[in-house]
Amino acid sequence: MKIDLDKLYVVYQPTRHSEKADVFDGRPDTLAGLFRQVLGGLKIEQVHAIYTTPAEAEKEANHLLKKPAKKKRTPTAPIKKGQGYAIFGSEVKASDKYRVQSKPKVYKTKKEAESVLNQMLRKGWKRSELKILKY
Repeated sequence: MKIDLDKLYVVYQPTRHSEKADVFDGRPDTLAGLFRQVLGGLKIEQVHAIYTTPAEAEKEANHLLKKPAKKKRTPTAPIKKGQGYAIFGSEVKASDKYRVQSKPKVYKTKKEAESVLNQMLRKGWKRSELKILKY
């Protein structure tokens, strides 16, 4: 298979604000043209891939631009006092749960608190050291 070095399709790494034309413009480039771009300051990290057909390059560019963005966490309504559940050490008395030095993470349901407790048990905590209290 021969590769035509006068028809290379370069796909560039997208940045946060990149548009399709910034990643792949659809025009072929040559090996000499790519070399001139390197002399002009193009770095290897800025090139994602080089293809021999425009269809492959187009497909990869579309794939790069469709990567899911980080989801923003929506703020949840605060849990009212006495409506949630929290995990405490066994030495904390139920009457002292509001006087602990650092506020515990409060969960909406007991089931949610139990699943977190089970994760803690898998990490090495002992069941006798922890308890769930209404908070």
